[in-house]
Amino acid sequence: MSEKTKEVRTRFAPSPTGFLHVGSVRTTILAWALARHYNGKFLLRIEDTDQARLVPGAIKALLEDLEWIGITIDEGPSTEDILKVDPTCAGIKGIGGPYGSYVQSQRLPRYKEIADKLVASGHAYRCDCTSEMLEQERKDQMARRELPGYTGYCRHRNVGADTKHVVRLKIPQKVSVSLDDGIRGNITWDSPSLRDTVLLKSDGFPTYHLAVVVDDHDMKITHVTRGEEWISSTPIHILIYQALGWEMPIICHFPNVMGNDGKKLSKRHGATFVSGFREAGYLPEALFNFLALIGWSPGKGEEQEIFTKQEIVERFSLEHVNSAGGIFAYDKLDWMNGQYIRALPLDEFLNRVRPFVVAAGLKINEERFRAIAPHIQERMVKLTDAAPLIDFLFVEKLDRQIPEMFKKGIDQAKAIEILEASLTVIEALPSFDITSLDAALRPLADKFGIKVGPMFGVIRIAVTGKSVTPPLFESLHALGKVDTVARTRETIGILKGAGAALGAVAG
Repeated sequence: MSEKTKEVRTRFAPSPTGFLHVGSVRTTILAWALARHYNGKFLLRIEDTDQARLVPGAIKALLEDLEWIGITIDEGPSTEDILKVDPTCAGIKGIGGPYGSYVQSQRLPRYKEIADKLVASGHAYRCDCTSEMLEQERKDQMARRELPGYTGYCRHRNVGADTKHVVRLKIPQKVSVSLDDGIRGNITWDSPSLRDTVLLKSDGFPTYHLAVVVDDHDMKITHVTRGEEWISSTPIHILIYQALGWEMPIICHFPNVMGNDGKKLSKRHGATFVSGFREAGYLPEALFNFLALIGWSPGKGEEQEIFTKQEIVERFSLEHVNSAGGIFAYDKLDWMNGQYIRALPLDEFLNRVRPFVVAAGLKINEERFRAIAPHIQERMVKLTDAAPLIDFLFVEKLDRQIPEMFKKGIDQAKAIEILEASLTVIEALPSFDITSLDAALRPLADKFGIKVGPMFGVIRIAVTGKSVTPPLFESLHALGKVDTVARTRETIGILKGAGAALGAVAG
């Protein structure tokens, strides 16, 4: 089968058991890009057969995360089916499609139909062994230092359908199984140590092995994309396809996303869920770009690192997916996110950063916000960086870092002189613009015989409360003349009233 002879159909099939992991999203992005490259379809399927692990609200969070990061879905669960699984998702908009239901718990009759078909053809059988029997069998095997697993006790017992049972795949002995992996090429298992795995559980729910094969066949999936940890399970799926006489899709085992220590990415490395990156102030397009490049590159020798989604789609191919694990480098993500932030038009930057400033408890003055925005945009790595940089613009009372004023040559008395002189020239300014502020304040350093930096530090702390801010004159301009004058006077009063406690010269 070639991508060019059929409509390419790929899918993301998560379990609604918690937050969306960036490792899963990376694989999903590549599956999405493959479908889009060939003008195919990308599906979302909910694999909820493990009912005990379902988390209320997980489907809603999943859909929100996929939408936020920019993955569009062509076919997926309908609103009705989502609500059957999770009534807490009221208000969510489903997707639908011609091959539904796209929720596994709504497809139980289909799995039973296929399990019965496999039993009838002799490729599977019913097993009524109790959990106690299986546990004893396992203990006996371990005592004999044998590989534990089901021995096939019920293979020839013809267990009746009216008896509580599971359905097991009858795995051939000494079988050789091969796969032409879409990423790794030919993989062959000679006599794999497989036991007769369960396909259908006694409660009527399928195991992953049966459900994934049936669903991918019924939904006409052409390319199965999944992490390399599923390689060991693939022989079971191949045997099921062969038993049913179904054409296999192209199976692609993508490399795992690794931490800097070479181990599979986990919470010990830092944030790993999409929601965490969203809350931390990363842009969705930056995270999308970054994840797409973990394990994939547009070509040998290619140095470009910033790609639009459309560029990724146009240049994507399975041939350029690496079989080795890719590193999730947080410092590179920070760099890339900063690049995306700086590329935003001003109005878009304001819209993106505003929710983070509000979330920090600041009541925004829009005029000041717009005035300072260009001067922080160049310095930010994440959207959460904004509030600490500009909070001085939106508070009435400052908690000043007074001791930071005192550098070599500047004591309490000198700081008062600097501020009084600054106040005089500021009040006299006919225009309170950045150029006029610079021209009026910079010469004061020569007057006091000190360097410009320490002198500006005194003014900065007096007016903003802290020693690190956006550029001084841009900060004063955004704050406005009235508040700049008032804060300067207030600081002079604080210094004069502090007495000897602040009198020492630093350095």
